[in-house]
Formats: sequence, C-alpha cells, structure tokens
Amino acid sequence: MSQPDGGPAFPVPISGSEAKYAEGMTLRDWFAGNALVVTAAKLEIGRFYACDAARQAYELADEMIAQ
Repeated sequence: MSQPDGGPAFPVPISGSEAKYAEGMTLRDWFAGNALVVTAAKLEIGRFYACDAARQAYELADEMIAQ
C-alpha cells in the first residue's frame, strides 16, 4: 500500500466533489479496533492493562497492513 496506515478505512465522497473524500479513521485504526477484542480476551483477568492491549492491537494491525 502506498500509505503506511493503510489509508482511509471507509472514505465517503464529499458532496459536490468527485475528487475529495472525508477520510475518517484509517485502515490501521479499524484493524486495531477489531484486533483489540481478541487482544483483550487473551490477557488474563486482573492483569489487564489497556496500554498493553492497545500496543498489541496496533502491532497486529501493522502486520495485517504489511501483508
């Protein structure tokens, strides 16, 4: 991909312009959000740290984009 973040996940055309899009979240953000569910489920209850789950989710998202 030409963009390291995968580009926009769900681009929506801006009314009146065929060349411009409202980009919203990146594909990397969308992948990480979905990976977070699996990542959080794998962390033990009582040892859940949001920063660890987020880091792991974004690592997985980066791997998916690389593929």
